[in-house]
Amino acid sequence: MYISDKDALKYGSGLLLILLPFLASVLNYWSWIVEILLLLAVFYYSRMSSLRLTISFLAIGYLVSFLILRTDGFWQIGYTPWAGILLVALKDRGLDTAASVFWSLMLAAALNALPLLPNLGQALTPENLNETVNSALEFYRQQGSLSVLEEQGISSQEIERYFRLALPVYFKLLPGASGVMAMLSLGLSYLIFRLSLRKVYGLKAFSHWRFPWYTIWVAIAGIGAYLGGDYLKNEMLTIFGMNLMLVIAVVCLLIGISCLVYWVKHPKTPRFLVVALVIAALLFSHFLLASLIFVGLFDLVLNFRHIPEKIEEGQS
Repeated sequence: MYISDKDALKYGSGLLLILLPFLASVLNYWSWIVEILLLLAVFYYSRMSSLRLTISFLAIGYLVSFLILRTDGFWQIGYTPWAGILLVALKDRGLDTAASVFWSLMLAAALNALPLLPNLGQALTPENLNETVNSALEFYRQQGSLSVLEEQGISSQEIERYFRLALPVYFKLLPGASGVMAMLSLGLSYLIFRLSLRKVYGLKAFSHWRFPWYTIWVAIAGIGAYLGGDYLKNEMLTIFGMNLMLVIAVVCLLIGISCLVYWVKHPKTPRFLVVALVIAALLFSHFLLASLIFVGLFDLVLNFRHIPEKIEEGQS
């Protein structure tokens, strides 16, 4: 019997929603690759079938995964595909693409960051930090890197001091970094989905990408939580603010790069300025990245590119 490509994609996506969580749990291989495959299955199956059936199949897959991993499964399973469900649901409700993607990205970041919070306090204890620092120093000593650094005039005491300063910051930002990875998985999956169907949906040029103006409130909340935690001596509130700022910084960087592409492609932009930007990117990459984050942040409310409202709400 002949099966069309469309039917094969539909049935294959449905099977992935049910079987992939089971296989990932049995093989103990929950990773970003599994999440991207599940996200693509969510997007394709919900388009060819119903959102309710997509949710049912995905829920069955996760239920089986929980039965296999039991209570430990809560910390091992990735939940980003549920942010894909939210994206499809918001689009079905008539919300524009920018707003739908924004809310689903925020949910993806939260779903990946929250499971790490209970272990954060333990990771920041002096005993755990000492053990981690000693392990890192021992690793560098075995690799011979410590001897190389000492030959360059950097003592082991200075390296240890650096680790003791950097590791607490690393652990504090770990939930936000995990959230950023989830956002990248969701964004990449949705981009692949839209590219494969660009003849049906169309695709807005990257230089015209925007997020809703109220995205700025996430940045304000992050700054407020960080400053409030510092003032009240509440470490958990400070950590929450740091992670929220990390998440929104990635969003603003994306918008900042979009603004940069828009200005580079604009016919009125002098060519010597484009060359200067390329040189700046090569010589002052950190400064340029920070500048793009601020450009993206202020573009949320000032709309530097003067993109008309009708384009913002069009298909993207």
